[in-house]
Amino acid sequence: MKYFFSIFILIAMFSFPQNNELQMQNVFVDSSGMMRWENSNEEVKLFGVNYTTPFAYSYRAQKKLGLNLKQAIDLDVAQMVRLGFDAFRVHVWDKEITDSIGNIVANEHLDLLDYLLWKLQSNGIKSILTPIAWWGNGWPEPDGITKGFAQPYSKLQLITDENARTAQRKYLKQFVTHLNPYTKDTYGDDPSIIAMEIINEPFHPNDGKIVTDYINEMVDVLRGAEYTKPIFYNISQNWNDVQAKAVCDAKVQGVSFQWYPTDLVHNKMLKGNFLSNVSHFKIPAENISGYYNKAKMVYEFEAADIGDSYLYPAMVRSFREAGMQFATMFSYEPSQIAWSNTEYPTHFLNLLYTPSKAISLMIAGYAFHELPLKKSFGEYPENNQFENFRVSYDDDLSVANSDSCFYYSNSTTDIPRNVKSLKHIAGCGNSALVQYDGTGAYFLDKLDDGIWKLEVYPDALWLCDPFEPTSMQREIARLYWSERNMSVKLADLTNKFFVTSLKGKKQIIFEVENSEFKIKPGIYLLSTSQVNKKTIHRNLSGSEKFLTGLYVPNENSDQVDIVNLSNEKQLGGKPVRFKFQIAAEKEISGAELYVKRFGWRNFVKYSLTKGEGFTYSFQDSSKIFSEGELQYCVSIKTENKYVTFPGGINGSPNDWDFRTDIPWKVLINKPGENINLFSASHDRKDLLFPHYSKTMQYDVTYKSGSDGNTASLAVKVRYSDENKIPFGVQLAVDEKVKSVCDEQNDFSYIVIRGRSNQNITSSVKLNLLTDDGRSFTSNVELQTQWQEIVVPLPTFKVGSSLVLPNSYPLFLPDVRESSSERKELNPFNLSAIQIVCDSKTKEKLETGFEIESIYLTTQNQMPE
Repeated sequence: MKYFFSIFILIAMFSFPQNNELQMQNVFVDSSGMMRWENSNEEVKLFGVNYTTPFAYSYRAQKKLGLNLKQAIDLDVAQMVRLGFDAFRVHVWDKEITDSIGNIVANEHLDLLDYLLWKLQSNGIKSILTPIAWWGNGWPEPDGITKGFAQPYSKLQLITDENARTAQRKYLKQFVTHLNPYTKDTYGDDPSIIAMEIINEPFHPNDGKIVTDYINEMVDVLRGAEYTKPIFYNISQNWNDVQAKAVCDAKVQGVSFQWYPTDLVHNKMLKGNFLSNVSHFKIPAENISGYYNKAKMVYEFEAADIGDSYLYPAMVRSFREAGMQFATMFSYEPSQIAWSNTEYPTHFLNLLYTPSKAISLMIAGYAFHELPLKKSFGEYPENNQFENFRVSYDDDLSVANSDSCFYYSNSTTDIPRNVKSLKHIAGCGNSALVQYDGTGAYFLDKLDDGIWKLEVYPDALWLCDPFEPTSMQREIARLYWSERNMSVKLADLTNKFFVTSLKGKKQIIFEVENSEFKIKPGIYLLSTSQVNKKTIHRNLSGSEKFLTGLYVPNENSDQVDIVNLSNEKQLGGKPVRFKFQIAAEKEISGAELYVKRFGWRNFVKYSLTKGEGFTYSFQDSSKIFSEGELQYCVSIKTENKYVTFPGGINGSPNDWDFRTDIPWKVLINKPGENINLFSASHDRKDLLFPHYSKTMQYDVTYKSGSDGNTASLAVKVRYSDENKIPFGVQLAVDEKVKSVCDEQNDFSYIVIRGRSNQNITSSVKLNLLTDDGRSFTSNVELQTQWQEIVVPLPTFKVGSSLVLPNSYPLFLPDVRESSSERKELNPFNLSAIQIVCDSKTKEKLETGFEIESIYLTTQNQMPE
């Protein structure tokens, strides 16, 4: 393993710094429910992350690695500052810092929390603390036994049991009066802790009076301890009007929300476009008196199990529309264990290991500060552009483009609004101003005319799906400190400029020609002329320790990593593309593609072309790539050694004794050949299902299909009389359609192979979702025997669709209405399909289906 032993914290110039005058101000809530700064009366706008190194799994995992947790906190807080965050929230694991009757116990967990809050305060980051979490300390491991007061109680009992409430009263009083030895302030007096949220995600009884009484009792404890700042309480968890009214009747100044628009814990990366899922954050508070004079915060949010970088700013747009003034993403992955993504595997966010997502969150934070409160930007897809911000699913892109800032989460062709007035640039990939062939993030901050500070972060490569079940025994992402090519073209830098860095006390200066140079991760000054020693040391002092202290897991210098990004199906008659990401610590001196037909003895060899970052690719339209199935593998040479993938086999197919039983495969489709939208055998891992509920329960199994050689998706649904939302299952199809279909095509029919699994016919609805947010729907009657049902595309009508996966909180809409404007349904624009069982009547509360496949076909290939 590799350790770097010193720590350097860069107090970076970030893009939306908190006004220094605000850092010592308290917050109050006015009569309209607006949080304001006490002295200036300005609106509060704060954005950041949750972070949990002092507690639970994060604490244990880093301790097991023998790491210094205060140094780990330093490393992560520096990244939060670099990303411009000015808000922090954590639910405190009360079970780890209390005894059985509610006394606070001085231990390492509490000391680390004190230290973290001090570091946040030192960097101008404001916090809201939630003293009571209730949770066990295990996840994702099993819970351990703790001595904390909440250990013997359920969440409900925290609200209803008098002994539990007594312990909470004692704990809250001690918590708010706890003296932080680092800040020299109590938690109640600390100017950087602007509010308290009493309890994390409470579970309430049905009696609203008990809820209000509990909240008021805890508020009185805090006020009795001379705590004068705003107090929040969760209103979104298990929302109903009775409980929401009970919260708003209580003596709190604010209410808190969470948002997980893609649900949680799918154990896989989700595919598809989810921008329509975050078009609005609709809160059903019309009938809740007192709601509108409460301040509003988002204590947790995340696009769970999403690896792309386009969603965060869209979520922020909806938060601001809904009146949110404080929002913290859950959660920032500690850098020391981010290589495993074990803390919360459904979340994955870290500047080093998820650079594009981190820049997207930075853009979201900028948007949170810039967007007017309660302003609507319309419906999807028109609201993909809002003020100075843009999001794109197709480009996997978030962009901020203002007079002072230009940020982009991936390569973009956007033109900066005002190059001459720019002060901050941050991005991944290429833009009109920066060309960079690495995969890590970079930042440019203007210090003076003709002087910019450049920070370049390491390359990151995801080795596998980071959202699958994981462990500390598996490295899901890896960093590389590679030398890369960079070109910087700024208004006040000529084509010739100087790059300055420090190595110890020695200055390293080189002159750049034509704006192009080679760069490694680190911190540099770019200047039109050589800068003086004072400027160098003021801005680069300590920069030679950039990212030191970072733990890197066990390394094998001979290891080669490859990720196959090639489509499994491609269209014949066009260049077939093979695409890979390949990385190694040692120099890669060759990468070769080997292709053959099934039954051929030997492979045909082609050289892969090196692209940007870790990309290697190959395109060819020669005869070997005509219609049919191909087998292929890739051999990579480092020094004089070949290794072949898949499998990591020593040697190459050129060797006489080479053998592989697991080659990759690609199917080359003939133009106009049927496009399989759904196959029960192939697509089961990518299906999205709704939540189970008291009013809708369902069973999903996979059975033999119509001929015994294929599988079918078998679903049985049981509704209650009170159920309102039908069962549905969703599959993203955009990638599989576009890989084998042109925009101009002859596909005009959908064919469903299925049957009812009841003893009578059953009705399902097939929804075709398009990339512009529309839904086209058709009813399909399934008989008791297997059959192929042909549905002409023109018979699909514009209609509603389900919002899948279901969101948290549960009050958010489950149904999406489509635009009534009629547009032609072009299969090329398909985004997803849904199979919906909504044939519920009082006489028929059970329904179901078995479906083997759904495919697109043309007139010439219609089934008989």
